[in-house]
Amino acid sequence: MLVLAALGLPAAPSAADDASALLGNWRVPPYEQQRMRMSDQCQRSADTDVQNVAESEVEVFSCDDPKFAADKARILEFVRAVNPIYRAEGHRQYSETITGLCATVRASQSERTQDVCNPSQKLRSGPIVGLPVIWNIRKTGDPEWPLAGDSYSPSSGFGAISCFKKPSGNKLLTKGCRRWTVELPIIGSEPCDCGCSMIVCDQYVWERK
Repeated sequence: MLVLAALGLPAAPSAADDASALLGNWRVPPYEQQRMRMSDQCQRSADTDVQNVAESEVEVFSCDDPKFAADKARILEFVRAVNPIYRAEGHRQYSETITGLCATVRASQSERTQDVCNPSQKLRSGPIVGLPVIWNIRKTGDPEWPLAGDSYSPSSGFGAISCFKKPSGNKLLTKGCRRWTVELPIIGSEPCDCGCSMIVCDQYVWERK
């Protein structure tokens, strides 16, 4: 993706009042990741058809807050490393403008400590803790999924779009979808955006720490 409009999101992202409710630390409960929904690189490291993804903790923060400059730098490093790969594969690229709200992994109970599913070979030895998972979180204009951002799933190895409901109490419903259209048998093309079906999207419930 070279322009933000390619996601159907506003061209001028901002951490608006609605998005500020996401700030802070969130528990991501354990979940199952199907091997068939992993990238080729990720499948090579999977030893079963269903992988158990351990509990983790992510922190959502303002991308432009100077105290998170190191986190922002790692996001930009990731984007610049994977964009040439996506370009070569004909997939949407990430914007190199990092703003709005961002999220990184602060703790993980996984036995796997390195980002072995990363599309970029040079980043596969990087630690999971500190890994950027969502950035450029902004308003979408969609009342059902009012917030969305660019993202990366270390459990599947895919670049993604992450969509958010407004937090309800201490819970936050999120939905992740690959950044490009998925071709399915019989069904055909399934677009990946905040309106995607559960056939190609995964939903998670985060809990505020």
